[in-house]
Amino acid sequence: MSNETLSWSKILTMVLRMPGVRVDRVAFLSKVLRPYCNNQKLDMLENLRPYSIVSDQVIDRLADACINKHTVMATTGSAVAGLPGGLAMAATIPSDLLQYYFHVVVLSQKLAYLYGFPEMCDEDGQLSDVASDLLTIFIGSMMGVHVADQGLNELAKGIATSAVSRLPRVAISKVAIYPVAMHVARLVGAKLTKEGFAKTMGKLIPIAGGLFSGTLTLLTFRPGAQRLKKRLKVQKRYFKDGDSLALEYNNIRASLVKAEQSEADPKKQRLAILQAMVNMANISDSISSEMQDFIEECVAKAELSEAEQLSLIETLGTEYNIDVDYDVLACDPDVARETVKSLIAVMRVAGRQSAAEKMYLTMTAKALGVSKEELDEAVAS
Repeated sequence: MSNETLSWSKILTMVLRMPGVRVDRVAFLSKVLRPYCNNQKLDMLENLRPYSIVSDQVIDRLADACINKHTVMATTGSAVAGLPGGLAMAATIPSDLLQYYFHVVVLSQKLAYLYGFPEMCDEDGQLSDVASDLLTIFIGSMMGVHVADQGLNELAKGIATSAVSRLPRVAISKVAIYPVAMHVARLVGAKLTKEGFAKTMGKLIPIAGGLFSGTLTLLTFRPGAQRLKKRLKVQKRYFKDGDSLALEYNNIRASLVKAEQSEADPKKQRLAILQAMVNMANISDSISSEMQDFIEECVAKAELSEAEQLSLIETLGTEYNIDVDYDVLACDPDVARETVKSLIAVMRVAGRQSAAEKMYLTMTAKALGVSKEELDEAVAS
C-alpha cells in the first residue's frame, strides 16, 4: 500500500471514530422532508427514494441547505472538539484537517441519501468496509478526481439494479469496489500532502500554522460539495425507473404465511379495506370534496359500529397512517383482489397517480399476494 493511500486511510479511520459521523438515512430524510410531506409519505421513506415523494427542486434546495450548513461549520472548526479523547488523539494529524473531513464525510452521506443512495450503515449502525470505500469515492469526486467520477457512475448502476434499501446488502462486492477506492485513496492522499495540495493552494492563499486555514476551508469545501452534488444528481437517472418495481419492501410483513393460519372475518375484512382506502386517500396533501364524499359513502354502506365509522372519517384528511391488518385480507383471494380494486377506485376519484400512490398500491398488492399480472389487469380495467 502506498504512502499516499496510508495517509488517507489514517485520516478516514480517525474521522469515522468521531461521534455523530454516521448519518441514519431514514431519520435524516424524515427530518428534512417533514415540511414538504405528510406522515403517510414519510412512513414510506424506507422503501422510497426522496424524489418519489417530493419534487427535484425540493431535493436540490435541501442539498444546497446542507452544503451551506456544513461549509459554515467546517470553516469554524467546531466538530473537532467532539473527538474522543480530545485533540490528543489527533496529535499526528492537523486538527483542522480532521474537522474538515468530518464534515465532508457527514455531508457526503446526506447528499447521497437525498439523491437516492441506500442506507450505508448496517443493522448495528456501523459503516461497513464497502460503505467506507464508497465514501472515499464520494470524497474523491469532491476533490475532482476523474477516476472517482467514473467509479461513482458504475457503482450507481449496480446499486440501482440490486433493489435493496441498505448498502451492505447491495450486489457490489468488496472485490468490485476496492480497486476503485484504493486508486482514489492514493490520489486523495497525494492531494493532502504539503508537497501536493498545500503547495498548489499556497500559490493563491498564504497558509500559516497548519495545512488548512479558515479561508482555505471556505474556498475548497463549498466548490467540492457542489461538485459532488452535481455528480450524485447525474446518477439519479439510474434509480428512477426501478423505484416502483425493483425495491424490496423490507417493512411489509410476511402476510401470506400468516394468512394460512387465519380465519376469514367479514367484518374485520370490511374494516381493513376501508382503512387501506383511507390511507390511500391520505397520501395526497389535501382531500377534495369528491374524495370526502366517496369515502364517507363507502363507510356508510359498510356494516361497522358507529365508533369504527367515526374513527375512519376522523382519520380521513389527516397525516396519520392506519396500521392495516393485511392478514385478514390475504386469507381470501377474492377479498384481496377486491381490496386492490378499492384502492384503484380511490386513485381514480383523486384524478391522479403519483409515485407514492403507485408505491402504496404495489406494496399492498404484494402483501395480499396479488400478482403483478393481476394488478396490471385491475389497473387497466
